[in-house]
Amino acid sequence: MRKVTNAASALGEAIGKLIETSLIEGVREEVLSRGYTIESARLKNGSDNVYQIDAVVFDQENNPIILLESKYIRYKKHNRDKASWLCVAHYNLRKTYPTIRKSIAILAGNWSGPSKSLLHSFGVEVIELPFEHIVRTLASFGIIFEWDEKDRETPLRSWEAYCSLDENRKKWLAINLTESIQDKIKISLTDTLDTNLDDIQQSISEVEVLLRTNRGEMILQSYESVADSLQGLIRLVEDKPNPGDELS
Repeated sequence: MRKVTNAASALGEAIGKLIETSLIEGVREEVLSRGYTIESARLKNGSDNVYQIDAVVFDQENNPIILLESKYIRYKKHNRDKASWLCVAHYNLRKTYPTIRKSIAILAGNWSGPSKSLLHSFGVEVIELPFEHIVRTLASFGIIFEWDEKDRETPLRSWEAYCSLDENRKKWLAINLTESIQDKIKISLTDTLDTNLDDIQQSISEVEVLLRTNRGEMILQSYESVADSLQGLIRLVEDKPNPGDELS
Protein backbone atom coordinates (compact mmCIF):
# COMPACT_ATOMS: atom_id res chain seq x y z
CA MET A 1 0.00 0.00 0.00
CA ARG A 2 1.33 3.43 -0.94
CA LYS A 3 1.79 5.59 2.16
CA VAL A 4 0.11 8.99 1.93
CA THR A 5 -0.08 12.03 4.19
CA ASN A 6 -3.75 12.74 3.34
CA ALA A 7 -5.78 9.57 2.81
CA ALA A 8 -8.97 11.46 1.94
CA SER A 9 -7.25 13.43 -0.80
CA ALA A 10 -5.42 10.37 -2.13
CA LEU A 11 -8.61 8.33 -2.32
CA GLY A 12 -10.53 11.15 -4.00
CA GLU A 13 -7.76 11.54 -6.57
CA ALA A 14 -7.69 7.78 -7.22
CA ILE A 15 -11.47 7.59 -7.68
CA GLY A 16 -11.41 10.64 -9.96
CA LYS A 17 -8.74 8.98 -12.10
CA LEU A 18 -10.75 5.73 -12.28
CA ILE A 19 -13.77 7.69 -13.51
CA GLU A 20 -11.73 9.60 -16.10
CA THR A 21 -10.07 6.47 -17.51
CA SER A 22 -13.31 4.49 -17.61
CA LEU A 23 -15.15 7.26 -19.44
CA ILE A 24 -12.51 7.45 -22.17
CA GLU A 25 -12.32 3.69 -22.65
CA GLY A 26 -16.10 3.45 -22.67
CA VAL A 27 -16.42 5.64 -25.77
CA ARG A 28 -13.16 4.79 -27.55
CA GLU A 29 -14.72 2.18 -29.86
CA GLU A 30 -17.52 4.54 -30.94
CA VAL A 31 -14.97 7.26 -31.71
CA LEU A 32 -12.48 5.04 -33.58
CA SER A 33 -15.21 3.41 -35.68
CA ARG A 34 -16.03 6.85 -37.10
CA GLY A 35 -12.47 7.62 -38.15
CA TYR A 36 -11.58 9.82 -35.16
CA THR A 37 -9.16 9.36 -32.26
CA ILE A 38 -9.53 10.19 -28.56
CA GLU A 39 -6.73 10.83 -26.10
CA SER A 40 -5.57 13.04 -23.27
CA ALA A 41 -3.89 16.12 -24.74
CA ARG A 42 -2.16 19.41 -23.97
CA LEU A 43 -3.63 22.20 -26.07
CA LYS A 44 -2.23 25.71 -26.38
CA ASN A 45 -4.51 28.69 -26.89
CA GLY A 46 -3.78 31.88 -28.82
CA SER A 47 -2.05 33.46 -25.79
CA ASP A 48 0.32 30.49 -25.42
CA ASN A 49 -1.45 29.24 -22.29
CA VAL A 50 -1.32 25.42 -22.15
CA TYR A 51 -4.31 23.43 -20.92
CA GLN A 52 -4.21 19.74 -20.03
CA ILE A 53 -7.52 18.26 -21.22
CA ASP A 54 -8.67 14.84 -20.01
CA ALA A 55 -9.86 13.71 -23.43
CA VAL A 56 -9.88 15.32 -26.87
CA VAL A 57 -11.49 13.85 -29.96
CA PHE A 58 -9.32 14.57 -33.02
CA ASP A 59 -10.18 14.18 -36.70
CA GLN A 60 -7.86 12.61 -39.28
CA GLU A 61 -6.06 15.96 -39.78
CA ASN A 62 -5.40 16.11 -36.01
CA ASN A 63 -7.86 18.95 -35.50
CA PRO A 64 -9.61 18.94 -32.10
CA ILE A 65 -13.37 18.36 -32.50
CA ILE A 66 -14.68 17.64 -28.98
CA LEU A 67 -13.31 18.45 -25.52
CA LEU A 68 -14.25 16.04 -22.74
CA GLU A 69 -13.40 16.86 -19.13
CA SER A 70 -14.10 14.88 -15.96
CA LYS A 71 -14.06 16.75 -12.63
CA TYR A 72 -14.66 15.22 -9.21
CA ILE A 73 -15.20 17.24 -6.03
CA ARG A 74 -16.36 16.21 -2.57
CA TYR A 75 -17.11 19.63 -1.07
CA LYS A 76 -19.17 22.35 -2.74
CA LYS A 77 -16.78 25.02 -1.48
CA HIS A 78 -14.46 23.99 -4.34
CA ASN A 79 -17.18 24.39 -6.99
CA ARG A 80 -16.37 27.87 -8.16
CA ASP A 81 -12.65 27.27 -8.74
CA LYS A 82 -13.06 24.12 -10.83
CA ALA A 83 -16.11 25.40 -12.72
CA SER A 84 -14.31 28.66 -13.55
CA TRP A 85 -11.24 26.75 -14.79
CA LEU A 86 -13.42 24.67 -17.11
CA CYS A 87 -15.18 27.75 -18.47
CA VAL A 88 -11.98 29.69 -19.11
CA ALA A 89 -10.01 26.76 -20.56
CA HIS A 90 -12.71 25.50 -22.91
CA TYR A 91 -13.78 28.98 -24.01
CA ASN A 92 -10.20 30.04 -24.81
CA LEU A 93 -9.51 26.82 -26.70
CA ARG A 94 -12.71 27.15 -28.74
CA LYS A 95 -11.61 30.63 -29.78
CA THR A 96 -8.21 29.26 -30.82
CA TYR A 97 -9.45 26.11 -32.58
CA PRO A 98 -12.58 26.81 -34.66
CA THR A 99 -12.82 23.08 -35.41
CA ILE A 100 -14.01 22.41 -31.82
CA ARG A 101 -17.74 21.80 -32.04
CA LYS A 102 -18.59 20.71 -28.50
CA SER A 103 -17.19 20.66 -24.99
CA ILE A 104 -18.52 18.27 -22.34
CA ALA A 105 -18.02 18.30 -18.57
CA ILE A 106 -18.61 15.15 -16.53
CA LEU A 107 -19.34 16.48 -13.05
CA ALA A 108 -18.79 13.82 -10.40
CA GLY A 109 -19.52 14.48 -6.74
CA ASN A 110 -21.23 17.47 -5.11
CA TRP A 111 -21.81 20.28 -7.62
CA SER A 112 -23.97 23.31 -6.91
CA GLY A 113 -26.68 24.72 -9.15
CA PRO A 114 -24.86 28.05 -9.73
CA SER A 115 -21.70 26.24 -10.86
CA LYS A 116 -23.66 24.10 -13.32
CA SER A 117 -25.45 27.22 -14.60
CA LEU A 118 -22.09 28.93 -15.08
CA LEU A 119 -20.86 26.03 -17.22
CA HIS A 120 -24.07 26.06 -19.28
CA SER A 121 -23.66 29.80 -19.88
CA PHE A 122 -20.24 29.13 -21.43
CA GLY A 123 -21.65 26.50 -23.77
CA VAL A 124 -20.33 23.50 -21.83
CA GLU A 125 -22.60 20.46 -21.88
CA VAL A 126 -23.00 19.02 -18.38
CA ILE A 127 -23.44 15.33 -17.55
CA GLU A 128 -23.72 14.54 -13.84
CA LEU A 129 -22.46 11.62 -11.76
CA PRO A 130 -24.01 12.25 -8.32
CA PHE A 131 -22.04 11.86 -5.11
CA GLU A 132 -24.69 9.49 -3.73
CA HIS A 133 -24.11 7.09 -6.64
CA ILE A 134 -20.35 7.14 -6.00
CA VAL A 135 -20.91 6.43 -2.29
CA ARG A 136 -23.22 3.46 -3.00
CA THR A 137 -20.91 1.99 -5.62
CA LEU A 138 -17.81 2.20 -3.44
CA ALA A 139 -19.72 0.70 -0.50
CA SER A 140 -20.47 -2.36 -2.64
CA PHE A 141 -16.68 -2.81 -2.93
CA GLY A 142 -16.16 -2.44 0.82
CA ILE A 143 -15.05 1.21 0.69
CA ILE A 144 -16.77 3.81 2.88
CA PHE A 145 -16.74 7.12 1.04
CA GLU A 146 -18.93 9.35 3.17
CA TRP A 147 -17.42 10.91 6.28
CA ASP A 148 -17.30 14.13 8.27
CA GLU A 149 -14.79 16.68 7.01
CA LYS A 150 -12.80 16.46 10.26
CA ASP A 151 -12.82 12.64 10.33
CA ARG A 152 -9.32 11.21 9.75
CA GLU A 153 -9.85 7.55 10.66
CA THR A 154 -12.54 6.63 8.09
CA PRO A 155 -10.59 7.99 5.08
CA LEU A 156 -7.52 6.04 6.17
CA ARG A 157 -9.46 2.78 6.46
CA SER A 158 -11.14 3.46 3.13
CA TRP A 159 -7.78 4.14 1.47
CA GLU A 160 -6.48 0.85 2.82
CA ALA A 161 -9.58 -0.93 1.50
CA TYR A 162 -9.10 0.63 -1.93
CA CYS A 163 -5.41 -0.31 -2.05
CA SER A 164 -6.31 -3.90 -1.19
CA LEU A 165 -8.28 -4.26 -4.45
CA ASP A 166 -6.41 -6.03 -7.23
CA GLU A 167 -6.31 -4.50 -10.72
CA ASN A 168 -9.26 -6.56 -11.96
CA ARG A 169 -11.46 -5.38 -9.07
CA LYS A 170 -10.41 -1.76 -9.67
CA LYS A 171 -11.40 -2.18 -13.32
CA TRP A 172 -14.84 -3.44 -12.30
CA LEU A 173 -15.15 -0.62 -9.80
CA ALA A 174 -14.47 1.90 -12.56
CA ILE A 175 -17.07 0.30 -14.83
CA ASN A 176 -19.67 0.30 -12.05
CA LEU A 177 -18.96 3.95 -11.26
CA THR A 178 -19.56 5.17 -14.82
CA GLU A 179 -21.96 2.73 -16.51
CA SER A 180 -25.03 4.85 -15.62
CA ILE A 181 -23.80 7.76 -17.77
CA GLN A 182 -21.89 5.98 -20.55
CA ASP A 183 -24.89 5.95 -22.89
CA LYS A 184 -25.42 9.71 -22.40
CA ILE A 185 -21.80 10.39 -23.28
CA LYS A 186 -21.89 8.11 -26.33
CA ILE A 187 -25.05 9.77 -27.64
CA SER A 188 -23.59 13.25 -27.12
CA LEU A 189 -20.36 12.33 -28.92
CA THR A 190 -21.94 10.44 -31.81
CA ASP A 191 -24.61 13.11 -32.39
CA THR A 192 -21.79 15.57 -33.01
CA LEU A 193 -19.49 13.26 -34.98
CA ASP A 194 -22.34 12.00 -37.18
CA THR A 195 -23.62 15.48 -38.01
CA ASN A 196 -22.60 16.72 -41.46
CA LEU A 197 -21.18 20.23 -41.32
CA ASP A 198 -23.48 21.16 -44.21
CA ASP A 199 -26.49 20.41 -41.98
CA ILE A 200 -25.40 22.58 -39.04
CA GLN A 201 -27.05 25.70 -40.50
CA GLN A 202 -30.45 24.09 -40.01
CA SER A 203 -29.89 23.65 -36.25
CA ILE A 204 -28.42 27.05 -35.32
CA SER A 205 -30.32 28.41 -32.30
CA GLU A 206 -28.17 31.45 -31.48
CA VAL A 207 -25.23 33.43 -32.87
CA GLU A 208 -22.73 35.23 -30.63
CA VAL A 209 -20.41 37.89 -32.03
CA LEU A 210 -17.46 39.03 -29.93
CA LEU A 211 -16.20 42.52 -30.75
CA ARG A 212 -12.74 43.52 -29.54
CA THR A 213 -11.57 47.16 -29.67
CA ASN A 214 -8.03 48.50 -29.89
CA ARG A 215 -8.43 49.66 -26.27
CA GLY A 216 -8.84 46.10 -25.02
CA GLU A 217 -12.62 46.33 -24.65
CA MET A 218 -14.74 43.28 -25.49
CA ILE A 219 -18.41 43.48 -26.39
CA LEU A 220 -20.51 40.35 -26.82
CA GLN A 221 -23.58 40.54 -29.06
CA SER A 222 -26.19 37.78 -29.32
CA TYR A 223 -28.51 37.20 -32.27
CA GLU A 224 -31.26 34.68 -32.98
CA SER A 225 -30.00 33.78 -36.45
CA VAL A 226 -27.08 34.12 -38.85
CA ALA A 227 -29.05 36.61 -40.92
CA ASP A 228 -29.71 38.79 -37.85
CA SER A 229 -26.00 38.77 -36.93
CA LEU A 230 -24.98 39.84 -40.43
CA GLN A 231 -27.55 42.64 -40.43
CA GLY A 232 -26.30 43.73 -37.00
CA LEU A 233 -22.70 43.95 -38.22
CA ILE A 234 -23.78 45.88 -41.30
CA ARG A 235 -25.69 48.38 -39.16
CA LEU A 236 -22.61 48.73 -36.94
CA VAL A 237 -20.42 49.93 -39.82
CA GLU A 238 -23.07 52.05 -41.52
CA ASP A 239 -22.43 55.78 -41.70
CA LYS A 240 -24.93 57.14 -39.16
CA PRO A 241 -24.92 59.74 -36.37
CA ASN A 242 -24.73 57.29 -33.43
CA PRO A 243 -23.23 53.92 -34.51
CA GLY A 244 -22.94 52.93 -30.85
CA ASP A 245 -26.72 52.59 -30.68
CA GLU A 246 -26.35 49.17 -32.31
CA LEU A 247 -24.35 48.01 -29.26
CA SER A 248 -26.78 49.26 -26.64
